[in-house]
Amino acid sequence: MILAALHIAILALAQPAATVRRAAAELAPGSSFSIGFPEMPPTLYALDTREVRKAQMTVYLPRNYDRSRRFPLLIFLSGGNGGGGGNPGVARGICEDRDFVCVSIPLFKAVDPKGPGGEIIMRDADARVMWPLFRTMLARLEEAVPNIDPAHRVLGGFSNGAHATQGLIDQSNGERARRFSAFFFVEGGGRLQHYELLKGKPFLMVYGSEKSRKRAAEIADAARAAGARTTLLAMNNVGHAFPATEYPAVRTWLREAALK
Repeated sequence: MILAALHIAILALAQPAATVRRAAAELAPGSSFSIGFPEMPPTLYALDTREVRKAQMTVYLPRNYDRSRRFPLLIFLSGGNGGGGGNPGVARGICEDRDFVCVSIPLFKAVDPKGPGGEIIMRDADARVMWPLFRTMLARLEEAVPNIDPAHRVLGGFSNGAHATQGLIDQSNGERARRFSAFFFVEGGGRLQHYELLKGKPFLMVYGSEKSRKRAAEIADAARAAGARTTLLAMNNVGHAFPATEYPAVRTWLREAALK
């Protein structure tokens, strides 16, 4: 199993779409593979760490994966510099490696965070740059894993990943909201403007710090008023973090509200 997964990962990094499709066809339940995007600009992770690493996306198929039926999708955007797109570990932890195709996608910045005027925090201008890249990655994902359920696609993130999620909702002319069936923010996403795009969709707002409590409640209230099926979740004594001890509550929302 390990050797097969490694072989698939090497094939996927070779890039051609046909190769990616062959790699996906060979994947067994519980396996993963990465798809490289050498034509894309440096990720926020690469800019922040100054590490020479091409953009990539990593896909994990659940332990109960079966090509004969559809599976929901879970994409989790990490906080900070977003990571290198090589580890969907948080998404896997939330769903316990079952039932969901889990995907790790990196963040992209319009301006070098270490350059003049740069910063690590994701802004709307960054989301406008990121959206076409994100869309290209989604298209390649659908080629590689054709049995992802189009009716159940969940997107969210923690901290800077939540800010990126918010920006993508606001800055993709509604396309992102149409492509995903449910969204969640963990300790972030406070600049959301187009709440109407959440109408009818499950939406989870999670906060852990006292500093975030008031704004999280405001976001939840605005989303609910716009017609979103909203859940507000408090993580007690956590602060600005998303520890694994809090995954079960998000898992319950994911398996119940997000899949309705």
